[in-house]
Amino acid sequence: MRAVSRALGAAALALAAALTAAFAAAVVWTVVSRYGLGRTPIWAEELPRLLLVWAAFIGAGAAEARGGHLAAGLTPLFVRDARVLAAIGKLRDLAVIAFAALVIWATIDLVAIAGGGTTTALALPAAAFYWSSAVGLALIGLAAAARMLSRDG
Repeated sequence: MRAVSRALGAAALALAAALTAAFAAAVVWTVVSRYGLGRTPIWAEELPRLLLVWAAFIGAGAAEARGGHLAAGLTPLFVRDARVLAAIGKLRDLAVIAFAALVIWATIDLVAIAGGGTTTALALPAAAFYWSSAVGLALIGLAAAARMLSRDG
């Protein structure tokens, strides 16, 4: 399970990095177009926003796969018993999984509210912004589940 979680985290990190690079390129091109060419692209606000939202949620999934969420490392300073630490870790993972499921459920409701609308500049489905949270939280939930299942105990 750990190998699957690591591979998923590495893929999510690579995708988040690529989306962040695309975001930066879009912003740079917008500035060059606006001030160098005197003409702003029609997608100047919409595309970077979409890329940033997707990069953030996918990056959050990558961080969870690496143990970066809810793991500041303070608990071992206060709790010395390994069994208690393992139980706290499982509770943390269960809370993360429950929260991820709740957000995915809320995302489905938001997509239903957005309906068949499209974005103004790119004519993408309006739900494209909302699906990023479902994908990111699915990655977070999968990483927490993989960590919880791979623990000895």
